[in-house]
Amino acid sequence: MRNLRLLGLIASCLFFAGMCDSAFPSAREHVLLEWNVPITPPEGSHLNWYEVKADPEDANNLIVCGAMRNARDNAYYGVLYSSHDGGRSWREVLEDRGSTWVSEQSCAFGDQHIAYFVSEASEVIDGELHHDRGTTRIFVSRDGGETWVETVKTGWADFSSSVVARAGASDARELYVFYNGYSSSNSVKGLGSTLDFFTVSEDGARVSQRQTVPGMAERGYKGVFPSSSVTLNDGTPITLYAAGTQTNARNSTMRTELGVVRFPVGGPSAPIIVATPSPTTGPPACFASLSNSLAYDRVNDRLFVAYSDFTLGHCAIMLVNSSDGGRTWSRSHELRAAESHPSMYFPVLAVNQDGVIGLMWNGKPEGSPDCWFFSISSDGLNLEDTVPLSRCINAHSLAQQSSAYLATVISQPKVGGAASVELLTLRDYLTRVGITSTRDGVFHPLWSTVGDGFGELRTARVRIGQRPQVAELGPHSPPVLKDVTDRIIVLYGGEQRLDHESNSVMLDLSFRNKSSTTIHGPIYMKVDNAVSDYGKIEPINSGPPTPLGAEYLEVSSCLRRESLAPGESTLPYRLTIRFANEDSAVLNRYLILKLNLRLFLREEP
Repeated sequence: MRNLRLLGLIASCLFFAGMCDSAFPSAREHVLLEWNVPITPPEGSHLNWYEVKADPEDANNLIVCGAMRNARDNAYYGVLYSSHDGGRSWREVLEDRGSTWVSEQSCAFGDQHIAYFVSEASEVIDGELHHDRGTTRIFVSRDGGETWVETVKTGWADFSSSVVARAGASDARELYVFYNGYSSSNSVKGLGSTLDFFTVSEDGARVSQRQTVPGMAERGYKGVFPSSSVTLNDGTPITLYAAGTQTNARNSTMRTELGVVRFPVGGPSAPIIVATPSPTTGPPACFASLSNSLAYDRVNDRLFVAYSDFTLGHCAIMLVNSSDGGRTWSRSHELRAAESHPSMYFPVLAVNQDGVIGLMWNGKPEGSPDCWFFSISSDGLNLEDTVPLSRCINAHSLAQQSSAYLATVISQPKVGGAASVELLTLRDYLTRVGITSTRDGVFHPLWSTVGDGFGELRTARVRIGQRPQVAELGPHSPPVLKDVTDRIIVLYGGEQRLDHESNSVMLDLSFRNKSSTTIHGPIYMKVDNAVSDYGKIEPINSGPPTPLGAEYLEVSSCLRRESLAPGESTLPYRLTIRFANEDSAVLNRYLILKLNLRLFLREEP
């Protein structure tokens, strides 16, 4: 069953050959793309299902969860990455190899820096998937996503989405897990797929009995796919789903319903239909997206849903909103841009603490890992500024494919038949991307891109406002610094890479205290005499401006406990050096960069 769904999705994706045929202007000053960095290692893989979640109590803590394709093993494994510096650098902290088909992941943050990872492993027998014998594993972290423990197992949860919410009328919290249920499906009785759910206790140790949302089976859905979930200010969880109902072969349209389900204390509501888009397989194409997105403006207590739909000769991003907790919804309207633009696809949105909508979208109709953009809207009507996140490339040739994208699908023979063997490229099979906003108002889009040709997962920090200014020191004297370079050993931190998307080189460093006394943060690093055979280079500050000036980088985010004990080493710190003016190397071609590092503490008056 899963192989058939995979083949169908891939066939639909590969039907298209779209290209982003125009570019947006550079962002104006109040949309600032402060960094654009890779999450995954440089060797790459097929990356089709990922989401990003933020710690509501600490803007530095972010997690990314999803499915990592291993082409050599012809397998998908679950994977989770963690960042403790606001998304500047990332580390793989968990890998789930429960079977050779680990997928359908979701993750969520709760209170007190507790995070959850939901990962499904189908049982694979002779190359065939058996979801009915698969398991869902729940992992819990109590330190903002750094370390994880498996706490409980339950049955398969197809296409999961999860969110932390209040447990009934109590003050305790629990994890809600929503998924596509098909046990009630019966074509003879006219019953279709359902939205099912279960809850997990706050400590991750107990799983509730599974339940079905009432009124679902009677709608005759052919799959109910939850895509995103939020918790309202009153503690009510709500989830968005997409469900197919019928197709029209004559004009290549499919009827789709987008709906939400509320989960108040008394139990789930019946489905509430938000919109009924009619995606087309073209031409012109307006491809159905499973990344339809639900976002919540906490300040104004308003919900937003974004989706793609064909209108006025192009594929548009449509927006609807609700001011009563999702009970009723406005009429849909197109998010319009002041500039002339092509069709826009696959919208994913978040709302920051100032009520500004951040929207990530794609410039191509197929699920292609390139051509991503980020836009903002402060009025919910118009897109005001747009910045590119990844370049748009002509990727129709075999040369643009990679071994990292390959998958072999074998169907065993029926009686009297033959076995079927297919070697597929999964590059354009993209199912879920993500975006979040942190408590400091910053947006963190998450997308899959081609990278250097082998597949890459990337994220960015997008801030709304004026360009950062160095803090005014007023009449006071500048801070006095103490040079502690001779007390610290600088070590290679585990990764080094050229990044052509951001025209930079990234080098992980760690620091070990070689003295006999504890070094207390914050610690500052100064980069001097940075040169390269390939042009002018400059370091990029990985955090907000320091009162010491732009030439000082604060590296305290890599400290484990805000201090460095004798003999202790820090976590990796990612130093990013940008090529400000790239030139071709003429005489020497071996020096990517050379620099001097000095480390300082602030002396207390």
